Formats: sequence, structure tokens, C-alpha cells
Amino acid sequence: MKKKIAGGAFFALLIAMAGTFSAKAAMSGYWELSDDEKYWMYMYSGYEWAQDEWIEDQGKTYYLDSSGRMKTGWVANKDDKKKYYMGPDGAMCFNMFAPDGKYVGPNGWNLDQYDKYRKAVRSEIKKSAPGKSSGRNKNTAEDQSQQFFLLSDLNGDGYKDLIVMYGEQQAESLREIAVWIPEDGKFQLAAEFDKPEKGDYCTLYLDPEGDEVWMEMTEKSGEMNLFQMEYGSAVMENVWSFTMETDEAGNGRYYINGSEEDREVWELFMARAREQRGNQPLTGYQPATEDNIAAQADRVLGEGEIELWD
Repeated sequence: MKKKIAGGAFFALLIAMAGTFSAKAAMSGYWELSDDEKYWMYMYSGYEWAQDEWIEDQGKTYYLDSSGRMKTGWVANKDDKKKYYMGPDGAMCFNMFAPDGKYVGPNGWNLDQYDKYRKAVRSEIKKSAPGKSSGRNKNTAEDQSQQFFLLSDLNGDGYKDLIVMYGEQQAESLREIAVWIPEDGKFQLAAEFDKPEKGDYCTLYLDPEGDEVWMEMTEKSGEMNLFQMEYGSAVMENVWSFTMETDEAGNGRYYINGSEEDREVWELFMARAREQRGNQPLTGYQPATEDNIAAQADRVLGEGEIELWD
């Protein structure tokens, strides 16, 4: 005996968010189980089955295949070529992770570029670990156990870039800066570092306005280079270079961006360069555990982030 129920009454709403998907409003009818009781079907008045169509019923969107069976899981729309996720009740879902880990946006379709980004974050962190086949940063096993990471928008394009370090002190152990390039759908290395010599350090800063990122590389000799991240790119421009050398007589010679200056001028301009750089180091690094990576990379997107990936 077939079971039937008035349209939409038995369905629980999974996510209460209206999408912009265009679906045909269902005519008056009812849901009915197939003869084998495996599938729900929608029968219009007049004994006409809904077939190969999207319908909206009770404020929710469903898909009935060419056999009239309500589909669950991923469904490809032949019109817009996008994939939509239908929940266990058959209703289209919004702003969530499907059971296979793929992300469903506010319009119901899969945000494939966001999935690529999340996968790339994990891949890049893994590649930066010492001793991997990529040959990067072959340091000690102790370093590997102390891998830290930070996702932060470094170049102002809205996408969160990746910084990897080892140990708890950034000045001692910055390892990699990778910038997300949306056009290519992958990370691009902006900087990569060997394990520093004792007394050398490299630190990332936000400028006083909190808008631009600077990288300071200082050697134990006192020499310093300041790099600024270019807006919307993976390029770090060497804006300031403070170097020194000793002549044959043992006297120090000081250079600013290649031009020789008195030591007093050298020190004055170095102080001004650091004022331009700011005194706010980037913070928020977390141990690169799967839980921490998931918490940062696998986030339900906020309203302002959707357009980046849609």
C-alpha cells in the first residue's frame, strides 16, 4: 500500500536560509512513496508526477529526477552547471559542509574554489614540514613537532594567506610566507627561510594604521632589511636596506639602500624606517594540529566572504 502525505508537511527544515535558486512552485499535490517504498515522489492533482524538475514546496527546494524520484545528496543542475546539495529530507541546503567535506554556499551550490583553498592550506603546511620529500626546511624532528601556522590577509585582497613557523618565537623560526592567488587557485611562495643563524631574526609587522604588512630581517651584526608586501600580489618589495662593512683600516662603512652615509645618518634613518614599519608584530600563531587547521581553514563563511569564493 502506498503511503502519502500532504506536500512538504513531513520535512524538517535543515537550514533556515532562503537561497536565490530558481525553482518551479509546486502545484497543489502530495508526496507519495514509490511502490518499493524507497523514494518519495510528488504527484500533482490529476495524477501527474513531477519529473526531471526542481520544485519549491513549503518554502524548500527539491529535485525530482526523470523517474520522478526525490533526490538526496549532490545534484548537478544541467542549466547552470552547478552542483547543489540536497539534505536527507531532500531539501536544498545552505551555508554548511556536506558529509563529504565540500562546502555549500548561501545559494545552495558548491563553492569549489573555497574547497580548493582549504585543501591547499593543508597541503602547504604539510610541504613546509621539515624532512618532507619536497626538500623544504630540512631541520630536526624536534622542529617538526613544533610547527605553527597563521592564516592572515597579508596583501589586502581579502583572502587569508599562510605563514608557517617553528617554535614559539617568531623571531627565531619563521619558515614560509605563502600568498593565495585566486586567479591560479593556489598558493605562491612570497618568502622562504632557512633556519636562522644565532642572533639573526625575521619578524612580520603591521604598520601603524594596521593596513600593510612589513617584514624585518635583522642580522646579529646590526644590518637590517625591511620588505613591504605589495597590495594584491605575492611580492615583498625591499624598501629599506641598511648594510655595513669594514674597510682595510678597520673603520666601519655604512650604507642605506646602497648609498654610503655617516653612521649617525644611518642610525637615524633606521629608526625612521622602523617607525614606518610599526611596532605591532603579527600574532595569533597556533600549533599546526588538525583540529587547529580545521578551525581556521574549515569555517562557515561570513556574509562578507561569500563573494570571494562564489
